[in-house]
Amino acid sequence: MKLIAVTKCLIGLVLTLPCALLSANPHSPISPIFGDDEQHVGKIKMPKDVQQLSDFASQFGFLPPLSWKLAFNEMQGDMFIAEFIPANETLNDWSGLICMQGFKGLADEISAQQFLDSMADKYNEHCQGSLVYNALGSSKVAGLDAVHGILGCTAMPDIHNATVFVKDSFKTIPKGEIGFFTVVSGEKDLYLLHKSMRVAVFRENQPPLNENNYREFMTKE
Repeated sequence: MKLIAVTKCLIGLVLTLPCALLSANPHSPISPIFGDDEQHVGKIKMPKDVQQLSDFASQFGFLPPLSWKLAFNEMQGDMFIAEFIPANETLNDWSGLICMQGFKGLADEISAQQFLDSMADKYNEHCQGSLVYNALGSSKVAGLDAVHGILGCTAMPDIHNATVFVKDSFKTIPKGEIGFFTVVSGEKDLYLLHKSMRVAVFRENQPPLNENNYREFMTKE
């Protein structure tokens, strides 16, 4: 099933927003169109397809800071992924990550909430500590339904699989990982968006990200 592709984003956790969305530049809803032209947003240089996915994600508060860089992007069948990290970091040693994924045609097969719950289950398979999963409810933006949640692990290895574009697989020493996740259900397509942090291993009852501070986390670089 297409859900297998979601494991590409397991290098970062996502925190989701509840009913009230974070402030973001308004954009009309779009579907990613995959192309080769490159465009610029501030200091971030990105291909046209990544730019369009980024414009879509910004409606839900997921806008990479200008001091970040596009670290990885790839299309696999009906799934497209783009990952942003701070400019001075790498995918095998990052402290912050914004991951955007689009799945063509998946909205007819699974609901946004089922997808997020499945993401938590898949995340738990890789977690070497305790899973943190806090569902934060749903919202509607530009006519699109979205569900949100905080997802993390007290001790999670950083995993990235080898691809045509990334020569080597790697798996790092576990750290605490947690993030704000949003799953958006379009007319046909499904989108997974998350912003995550990697920090020192933390206690399950003292996560660095929760329903009280995720808004601040989403707006800071």
